[in-house]
Amino acid sequence: MEKIICLSLCILTIILLKFVFRINLKKAKKLEKNKDLQKITDRFPKNQVIAKEMLEMLGNNTTKVEEKSDTKTSLYIAITNKILIADFKNNYGRIGTIAHECIHSVQDKLLLLFNFIFSNVTIIYFLVTIALTILKVFTNYLLQVVILLILGLIQFAVRGYLETDAMTRSKYLAKDYINNKNLCTNKETEELINEYDKINKMGILFYLFSMISSLLIKVSLYIAISAFC
Repeated sequence: MEKIICLSLCILTIILLKFVFRINLKKAKKLEKNKDLQKITDRFPKNQVIAKEMLEMLGNNTTKVEEKSDTKTSLYIAITNKILIADFKNNYGRIGTIAHECIHSVQDKLLLLFNFIFSNVTIIYFLVTIALTILKVFTNYLLQVVILLILGLIQFAVRGYLETDAMTRSKYLAKDYINNKNLCTNKETEELINEYDKINKMGILFYLFSMISSLLIKVSLYIAISAFC
């Protein structure tokens, strides 16, 4: 009964947060394409050039930039100090996304490295905990739930800060870059930046929700497994 209650609370929390954060996938999909804004961003240089120019604006001359054609996810890798740029075909949001990763490259290196290491430690601990619970080495499931929640909250605090900071500051970097290039009118710049602002505001909510729901799903999975051990 106790495990059923915990499991139900996790599920209800995810549903409640989805409602509170107003997570709407259909609305997010609508922001992916905009032919008018695409015509504006087509005037700008290639993605790698944009990234290098933005890094120069930030005073960063050490981060490497690489473009990947086999992925749609851009990211900054703290361990190698490299930005991987996704395949941005017909994507007007590419300037804002590149700005986001460039902001990551100048964030606190200690926090970035901690986030990378701690995220991997959390994944390993979760898998080991499940294995040891199945083997009946861990018998106090409630203690493991508490530990998983604490690890998840630490990860949420660090990664949540890094992502929120990058999403917030990327708009200003993108705006400065667009203004410096002088490739579009003030009205076009405003339209682009306003759209990037919408994407970032929605992105922050999506990211925070995905982190919390991911944690609760892990806890729910562990509780469900422990119920049969």
